Amino acid sequence: MLNTINRVSLLRSPHNKDSNVFEELWHINSPWFETPNVRRGGWSGVVKCMIDNFGRSEKVFIKRQENHMTRTLIHPLNGIPTFLREYHNIQLLHAINIPTLDVLYFDTKGAKAVLVTKALEGYISLDKIELSTLVSQDKKTLISSIAKVIRDLHQHNYQHNCLYPKHIMVRQSANGWDVKLIDLEKLKYRLVKSRAVIHDLTTFVRHLSDIWSGRDKVIFFQAYFEQSKISCQSKKIIHTVCKKIKWKDDARKQFESAPLT
Repeated sequence: MLNTINRVSLLRSPHNKDSNVFEELWHINSPWFETPNVRRGGWSGVVKCMIDNFGRSEKVFIKRQENHMTRTLIHPLNGIPTFLREYHNIQLLHAINIPTLDVLYFDTKGAKAVLVTKALEGYISLDKIELSTLVSQDKKTLISSIAKVIRDLHQHNYQHNCLYPKHIMVRQSANGWDVKLIDLEKLKYRLVKSRAVIHDLTTFVRHLSDIWSGRDKVIFFQAYFEQSKISCQSKKIIHTVCKKIKWKDDARKQFESAPLT
């Protein structure tokens, strides 16, 4: 348990320059929540632990990385820490009222970066939800809630760029379903909104093909386009999405069936 860091010190500023806080977070000795990502001479990993909130424990995720960079237009050679991009994107979504993670702390030191976010207690990733176990109204409300969040994102011309079901967290509440988008490292702004729409919907629908029924997808598109009867223009978008899904699936099958030499 992380007793020595009070939540107040973390919340004073998400971009906190207290080196003692950074060092303590960096040297936390807790089991990895998932296998660290190692690439290009760098690494990135996550642990889940507790912080002291005035004597009450609060679960957080502490993400640490070193030499784990992503290139940008402004930094095409050395790049920036991927957590810096994720931190900025989380703040950006909060600014446009798209539900996502809550940052408690972020800072960098040389090639190192630390990002602390509140754990999404009670939430589960969409790929773990079996719609067949939900009553009809709960299922429809869940699908509609997801569609609304994705639509709101696209209305601001943002493309999630990695919109897999596992990156959509949901929680049932008394008022319906709470939905949050996570894994924002690759979020990008598109000058042409339709490109964001086609890209994200292709990824999203393709990876739900074995989970959602045809009727579930119809409910999704009706909610996404806010149309009880899908318009001709919306049908064109759906047709484009379906063509891209078929092309990707056909390409995958050809690759898997190709003889190894």
